[in-house]
Amino acid sequence: MAYSGGNNNQYPPPPQGYFPPQQGYPPQQPPYGAPAPGGYGAPPQQYGQQGGYPPQQPPYGAPGQQQGYPPQQPYGAPPAGYPPQQPYGAPPAGYPPQQPYGAPAGGYPPQQPQGGAPAGYPPQQPYGAPGQQQGYLPQQQYGAPPPAPSFYQTASPPLTHAQLEADANALRKAMKGFGTDEAGLIAVLCKRTPDQAPYLSQAYKAHFGRELVKDLESECSGNLKKVMVLLAQGLPEVDAILLKEAMAGIGTDEDGLLEILVGRTNAEIAAIKNTYRVKFNKDLEAAVHSETSGHFRKLLTALLVAQRDETGGGYDTNADVEAFYKAGVGKMGTDESAFISLLCNRPATHLRQVFAAYHQKHNMTMEQVIKKEFSGDLEKALVNIVASIESHPWYVAKQFEKSMAGLGTKDHKLIRLTVRHRDPKVMGQVKQAYQQQFGKSLYSRVEGETSGDYKKALLACIGN
Repeated sequence: MAYSGGNNNQYPPPPQGYFPPQQGYPPQQPPYGAPAPGGYGAPPQQYGQQGGYPPQQPPYGAPGQQQGYPPQQPYGAPPAGYPPQQPYGAPPAGYPPQQPYGAPAGGYPPQQPQGGAPAGYPPQQPYGAPGQQQGYLPQQQYGAPPPAPSFYQTASPPLTHAQLEADANALRKAMKGFGTDEAGLIAVLCKRTPDQAPYLSQAYKAHFGRELVKDLESECSGNLKKVMVLLAQGLPEVDAILLKEAMAGIGTDEDGLLEILVGRTNAEIAAIKNTYRVKFNKDLEAAVHSETSGHFRKLLTALLVAQRDETGGGYDTNADVEAFYKAGVGKMGTDESAFISLLCNRPATHLRQVFAAYHQKHNMTMEQVIKKEFSGDLEKALVNIVASIESHPWYVAKQFEKSMAGLGTKDHKLIRLTVRHRDPKVMGQVKQAYQQQFGKSLYSRVEGETSGDYKKALLACIGN
C-alpha cells in the first residue's frame, strides 16, 4: 500500500553485488585534492586516465580524516580597513584567520580547532549539549573523532592583497560610467571560488566605500544579474538566499529545498541556519515548517536538525536491512517515520552497505523500494536522499540535466546548480559524472541551452 506524500549520487561505489553491471555506476570519487595512494609525493591521477575516477578516499566520516570546511568569511560588515592577505601557506600579517564554513558573525565565541582547545579555553561541548546557545555551529568535543568531510570542502587559497586590489579595481571599472562591461564582470567573478568571494566583496567596499552586491544589482539585469549577485557572496549566504526564494510567494519550490539541504554535513546545516537567521531575522526550521506539511515536513525537519551520525560505524547492517524491509515491502502499509529516521540519521557509509545488502537479499534497489512504497513530494525527497548518499556528484549531475531537459530551460535551477558548484575542485567531479551518465559534456549541454552574456557567465563557471 503506497503512501501519498505531503502537499503536493562523494562518489561512493556501491558494494559488490549492489548494482547490475548494466546500471553503470562509476567508481567512487574521493574529495578533490586528496593525496594519491602512496603519499603526497605520488602523482595525482588525471581525469582523462583510463579507469575514470581517482582512487577511493578513506570511508566517509572515518576517524583520522582531516577536519575542516572551506575557509569562509563571516557574513556581515568587513573589518575597518582591509589588511593585506598573505600568499597561500604564509601566516597572515595582522589579519584574522579565515573562518570555517559558515562561521557566525562577529560576537560569537571562537571556534574549537581540531585536536584540542586553545590555551586557556575549556573544552567545547558537543553540538546540542546543555548550555550551548541556539545558532552556534556544532563544536567538536575534545578528543572526539573529526566530523565527516564535505563534498563542498575545497579550502581555496586566500587571495593576496594585490589580487584583491586588482579584482576590486577591475570590477569598479566594469561598472563605472556609462554602460556596463559585462565581460569584465564575468572575467573577475566567475574565476573566484565561493570561499574567496566574501573577501572580494570586502575589498571592493574598502577601496570604494560601496556595496558590491548593490552595484551589481543596479548594473546588471535578467539572468545575468542573478548569476553575478550570487557569485559575489559566500556559500552559506547563497544557500540562505536560495532557500528564502524557494519559499517565497505562492507555493513552495520543494525541488530547491531538497537540492540545497540533501547531502550536507551537520556543520553546514548549522551554518546555513545561522546565516538565515542573521540575514532574514527568522528561524529556518520555522520557515520550512510553515511552508510544508505531513511527512515531507517531518523529513525536512530531520535534515535541518542536523544530527546525522558522522562517525561511520557501530551499526548492524543486517538489522537495518530488516528494518527497511519491515517498514516497507514486508508489511501492509508503510512506516514512513522509520524510513525518514534511518535515511536522515545513519552514517552515509553505513547506509551504502545497507543498500547493497538489501539489494542482494531482496533483489530490489532502495530507489525501487521507495518508488513502490511512496508517492508525491515524500517519494521525490527520499529518492534524492538515497541518490545523494550513493554518489553526490552523480546526484548533482542528474540535477543539471533536469534543469535543461524537456521544453525550455529551468534557468533558476541551472543558475543555482552552477553557482553553488562552481569551485573547479567540485565542478570537476560533477562534469565527470555528467559525461559518464549522459555521454556528453556538461559544458556543451549548457552552451546549447543558453545565450548571450548569461551563457558566457555560466560557461566561465563550469569550465571547458
